[in-house]
Order: sequence, then structure tokens, then C-alpha cells
Amino acid sequence: MLLQDIIERKVASSQRPAAGSQEQVTSGHELYKAFLFLLITGYLLLATGYFSYAQQPAAQQRSLPASLEEERLTILKADIKKEIERLEKLKKEIEEVQKALDIKIQEGLLKVAKMYEAMPAEEAARKLEKLDEDVAVIILNSLKPKTAGKILAQMENDKAASLSKKILIKGKVLQEKTSR
Repeated sequence: MLLQDIIERKVASSQRPAAGSQEQVTSGHELYKAFLFLLITGYLLLATGYFSYAQQPAAQQRSLPASLEEERLTILKADIKKEIERLEKLKKEIEEVQKALDIKIQEGLLKVAKMYEAMPAEEAARKLEKLDEDVAVIILNSLKPKTAGKILAQMENDKAASLSKKILIKGKVLQEKTSR
């Protein structure tokens, strides 16, 4: 089946990187997107086949006895139902893996946050200044506000301003997502 080949290629092409990496989150999301794409593609193929059959001249449609045509449609319907069940099972597996991955990432983030909270503010500020700003924002967001404030106070003004701006933007994005 064409749909099954597409699914197998998508699954085979999505290699999972080491546990806890940001690439794995992307891979899980990409795999989920691929699943949804394939599910929609399957429905579209079904609809296309139905409409192309319906558009055939009545003489061609009647060329087969009604019982053979009904049998053919029953077989097609069963195949499609099996494919949908398989895709739904795959979707559940992907969701379970994604949940486990999210939990591991959250645990790692809490661990890093505790490490930064245990450091003196000056030392934590110097270390955060060397990190990518997006990573620094994630770490600062997971700290207690009082601790994050002390660390930002120890940073260079430009760096602290840039991180603060990104924290605000991230907060607005999260607020918009939750309000929808």
C-alpha cells in the first residue's frame, strides 16, 4: 500500500537522539506531525477513490455485478479501517513517548535550577552569561523570582536587559496560549 510505505519511510527517517536532548523534543513533535499528515493523507486517498468511482459513467459502474462491487467495497472499507486503527495506535504510542520525554526534560530542568540556586549569585550570573540566551531564559524562568533577580543584578546591563526582554516575551506567548 502506498500509505503504508509513506508511514514506514517517515518512521525510519526519524532517528531518535540521546535522551533528554532538545533534538529529541523536536523529533517527537516532528513524528507527531508526520503521523497527523499521514492520517489526513489516508482520509484524502479514501475520499479521492470514492469520488473517482462516483464520477465514472453509470455503464462502467454497472459492469460488475452488484454483489462483486459490494464485496470489493467491503474489502476496501476493512483495509481502511485497519489502517486507521494502526495509525491511531501509533498516535497513542507517540503521545506516550512524548509524555515520558517531557517528564525527563522537566526533571532535568529542575535539577539544573537547583544547582543555580545553590551557587552564589555572582557565579551563577557569570555562567548564565556564557550560555545561549534561550537556554539562560529557560533556566532563569525555572528559578525562584528572588534568586533570578539576584542573578540578573550581577550580570552586565546589556545582557540582563536582553534576557529580561526574552523572559517577558516568553511569558506573553505562554499567556496567549493559555488564554485560547
